[in-house]
Amino acid sequence: ENGSPVKQYKLVISNGSSSQVCSVNVKPNAILKDKWNLDELSSDLYRTPSWMTIAPGGTYDQAGYVAYGNSVPTVTAVQNC
Repeated sequence: ENGSPVKQYKLVISNGSSSQVCSVNVKPNAILKDKWNLDELSSDLYRTPSWMTIAPGGTYDQAGYVAYGNSVPTVTAVQNC
């Protein structure tokens, strides 16, 4: 906000484990203007939707957000099925 440039980010989450992943918690480390395919858990913590699963060796790239300024997201939790 406050005149910060607005940037769009697409999340690409790869599953390098041998288990199927049912949800991933992500902290964008930025103030969001908008988001898609992410459920808000708190002001700076989001989770991939319940319909999203990532097979072992697979990738999920249907979530993202628009943030004010720069964002370096971090994964805070991974839930296996």
